[in-house]
Amino acid sequence: MDRRRFIVNSISGAAGVGLASMTAAAQGPVIGANERIRIGLIGCGSRGNYLLEQVLRVAPSENLEVAALCDVWKVSLNAASAIVAKSQQSKPRSFSRYAELLEMNDIDAVIIASPDFAHNEQLLEATRRRRDIFVEKPMVTQIDAGNEAVKLVQATKNIVQVGNQRRSDPRHQAGARLIQSGVLGKVSEIEAAWHDAAPRWARDYSDVRQEDVDWDQFLMHLPRERFRPERFRRWHFYKDFTAGPVALLGAHLIDVGIWFMDDLLPVSAVAHGGVYVWKDGREHADTLDCLIEYPKGFLLNYSTRLGNANPVPEVTFHGTLGTFDTNTWTARGDGGGPGKIAEPVTVPAFPRIDGDPHLANWIRCLRTRETPNAPVDVGYAHSVASIMCLQAWSSGRRQVFDAGTRTIRAV
Repeated sequence: MDRRRFIVNSISGAAGVGLASMTAAAQGPVIGANERIRIGLIGCGSRGNYLLEQVLRVAPSENLEVAALCDVWKVSLNAASAIVAKSQQSKPRSFSRYAELLEMNDIDAVIIASPDFAHNEQLLEATRRRRDIFVEKPMVTQIDAGNEAVKLVQATKNIVQVGNQRRSDPRHQAGARLIQSGVLGKVSEIEAAWHDAAPRWARDYSDVRQEDVDWDQFLMHLPRERFRPERFRRWHFYKDFTAGPVALLGAHLIDVGIWFMDDLLPVSAVAHGGVYVWKDGREHADTLDCLIEYPKGFLLNYSTRLGNANPVPEVTFHGTLGTFDTNTWTARGDGGGPGKIAEPVTVPAFPRIDGDPHLANWIRCLRTRETPNAPVDVGYAHSVASIMCLQAWSSGRRQVFDAGTRTIRAV
């Protein structure tokens, strides 16, 4: 078989090259096909409501029930309750404090779609209580929480799916197989970017009343402070609440890069940028470039700018034999040296999947106990990169990750 035919066959085969963990059965109790799975939702904002609607959409066929809802803001909690009321007869219990939801003995699984900083405690507590979990990215915003989460999940065998949705997209799965086939030769740099031309996350907070918010619960482990509606609704702006654009946006695209390269944990990171466009009180950069180095010997260059939305591919791979990007989905000889790709190889489009395949993968794994497409080690990897980039930008110093001790230090 010639080289090009080998590559074409490799990307059109069954998903799994470099993704063996997707089908490895985890130890743990199997929920019977006829047993009802009772789900709780922590965080009823826009993302939480999307996931809620997707669960309710398949609930009859999958024998699911939304048993509990939790949000610190009554407005969001009431809106989520109304969504459930349209789809199922049983009324879910409602809470402003997530610990009360987790204390319910008949909750089998939880979806965590709260603000980023809350993931640390909620993920750990849900794991300790042996709940299966779908947690939105970033998985954590503190390295210690990430280290503990990995250990806990390994010990409890909980099913944990992290919100890196591209991992359940067939075209991305085929793209991973193509890059892992060696089609590009030695890949030395990956470019990833997510741009916009708007003051992203500048939400209106004129409708937020203190009496409708459990402010102490929102702050969780953080020092007490007076109620500030702008901090509540625009939490994405502040270093207390998120690791910034890399965690909010880049976690998706960095994951694509390290997944395709089969090289999860970084070596070092530097970052530069600032608030150049939107002078609205945000603490995180609206324009940011990060360089992250990986053990196999390549740089991942992640960029976010919120002042210009000129489109670029989400992720581009540069190798000695050519270039591949997730816009054209084609490996070409562009930029390659001797032996470069002579005839382009394109990852085909796949039929549109009805519903959310990433959530469907998690639901299936709740019963089979298979490892889901984006398990805890995937969430840990993008979290480490996000934390390192924020610390590099904030300190102006290069950050180094020690894989042995799983710690980050500045040099």
